[in-house]
Parts: sequence; C-alpha cells; structure tokens
Amino acid sequence: MLSRIAPYFAMFVVCFAGVYAALALHDRMAPPAGNGLDRLAEYKPVSVEKGPGQVAFADAVKRVQPAVVSVFQFRRDFWTGSEEPAGLGSGVILSPDGYVITNFHVIEGADSLVVKLADGTTKDAKVVGADRPSDLALLKIDGKNLPYAELGDSDALVQGEWVFAIGAPLGIENTLSVGVVSAVNRDLPGSGGQYPLVGAIQTDAAINEGNSGGPLANVNGQVIGINTAIVSPTGGSIGLGFAIPSKQVLRFVKEVREYGRMRHPSLGIRPYWHDAPNRDVGLVRLLGGVKLPDRGLLVLDVAPNGPAAKAGLQRFDIITKLNDQDLRSLTDFLIFMMKAEVGQKVKVTYWRDGKEQQTEVTLEDSGS
Repeated sequence: MLSRIAPYFAMFVVCFAGVYAALALHDRMAPPAGNGLDRLAEYKPVSVEKGPGQVAFADAVKRVQPAVVSVFQFRRDFWTGSEEPAGLGSGVILSPDGYVITNFHVIEGADSLVVKLADGTTKDAKVVGADRPSDLALLKIDGKNLPYAELGDSDALVQGEWVFAIGAPLGIENTLSVGVVSAVNRDLPGSGGQYPLVGAIQTDAAINEGNSGGPLANVNGQVIGINTAIVSPTGGSIGLGFAIPSKQVLRFVKEVREYGRMRHPSLGIRPYWHDAPNRDVGLVRLLGGVKLPDRGLLVLDVAPNGPAAKAGLQRFDIITKLNDQDLRSLTDFLIFMMKAEVGQKVKVTYWRDGKEQQTEVTLEDSGS
C-alpha cells in the first residue's frame, strides 16, 4: 500500500514546490501595490558584478589619488605684514621623499607655499625649480615614504585612450574627472603675454580652475601629463582641456637637477615680427629699395659673439624659415624655439640684399 502512495506523495511535493517558487518569482517581479512612490520605495536594487574594465579603472585611481596634493600660496599683506591666502592649485608627489610637480602659474608671486596631502596633512613647501615658459615648478616637502605617483610615457598616448584627472577644481579637493585623449601634440598660441603651450595633450576630461598642476593619468595609474590650461568662452570646462606631457615634465626635472633651472635655446637676436615688410615703405627705403619677402622675422639686433653672429646673421636680415618650416607668425617662431634644445643646429633661411640665403646656427643657452 505504501509503495503505491509514495509516487503520489512525491508528485504532490514537486508540484507544491513549483507553485511556491512561481509565486515567489511573481512577488519578486511584480510591482508592489500602490502608487509610483510606494513602488520606488520598495524597489530592491539588483546587484551586478563589476567587469574587469571597471575594476581596472578603479585600481588606477587608487594608485594615483594618494599622491595628489593641493597647493596653497600665500602673499604678505603690504600694510599688516601678515600672509594671506592668494591662490589654490593642485600638484602630484613624484618621489617618496617629497618632490612635488605643479604649474608655474600656481606658485607665481607666492611669498610662501603650503601643500596639503590627500590624508589632510599640511606641509610647508620650498621651490626647487620654476620655469615660466614651460609653466612647470618643482617643489620639495619634508617627508619619508610618502605616497607618490609613477610617470608614464606620454609619447605612447593615442587618440581615444582613456585618461582621468584628479585635483581641486574650484577648491573642491580630491575630485576625479574622466575622459579620453582628444588629441596629442597640440600647439596653442600664448595669450595675454603668456608663452605658447607646445606638444600638449588635449582631453575632454573636465578641467577647471584649481585643477592646474594636478595629474592627468592613464588606466595603468601612471601620470602622463600635468593639467595646465583650458580653452573656454565661459571660463569653465567645456571639454577642451590641455596637459603638459610627462616627457616635458621629465626634461624639466632633469634640467633643474643638472643646472638648477630650465635652460632655453636662443638665436642671440632681438626679433620683430613683420607681416608685410615688402609693403613697408620706410623699411624698403632703409634697406636700399631691394626686394623684401611678404612676411618674416626682422632682426633688429644681433648679440655680439652670439649664435646668430657666429653664423653670419646681421641686423635687418629677415628670417623666413627655420629648418625649412615657413614662419607665418611670431607664434610659429616661439613654438619652434620652445621645442628646440640647447646645442641643436638649425638651418636658417633669411633675406638680405634682395636675395634668399641660408646659414646654420647652433642654438645656445639664453641664460634666463
């Protein structure tokens, strides 16, 4: 008798379990009774496991974030003699003993500097090297075994690569923004008396006032640039940010270590850009009525025993090309010189006596 009941009992258990599971699933999937607010309040988020890409990006941030600092500058009040806050930027520690890289414009004009670490610790900072043309500054804070970031290879960057910026935009510290490399090797003309920005990394990661001097990093957690500028009609980020490549940062650090400053190459001339020398009646008369180029860099003076003088350049020569690159503006000349190096040989094309001529100049240290 029992043997005949057992199959029916087992079937009953299976059916009961199926009905129970179906009801539970229905309760899980069906929206709770009530209005939309009730349903929203009762909603149970579904946990989703993070993919490898998401985890890798988070790990990269963790490698850089502890090394990011805020840089506060103070200036002495003329009347009271007390030091008052005068500016805020970002920076990044690049060595465990406290060498910090930031922008020149972040520390410019400061009487004293204070660096705030990611853990909230504050330390006085001294300037080891600072350079306006490259917009870089190297600071030193006391410390041992400090968190520091690794420099990556900016030459290996490609358009579309993921990057992120960390800093203190508008004073809001420890802020992360994410974007891609929009372009590499961008040259931007200087404005308001500023030097051109050369070979820059362009990114759409949000960069605002206060991000200056902070790191732009790749998904490996390596610093591949120092955020330095934006282009914006509003003064805020519109996705046109620019960073100084890590290759230039490393060059700056090496120069400071070896020479105590960043050396800059010079032709040894006092230049004046002329948009139309051939239509300048006074200049044409001064030079004896000879044919002049459509545009060029007029040499107003030549430093005695300087690079140009040694190569035979003279006053009132008009330089039209450097290494066969046409000069279309003073900005072209400045960008070329910003990219050049001390000791580099440059082919100079110039006009004299109504004829185009050439010479080779070995660039020398400008001494400033």
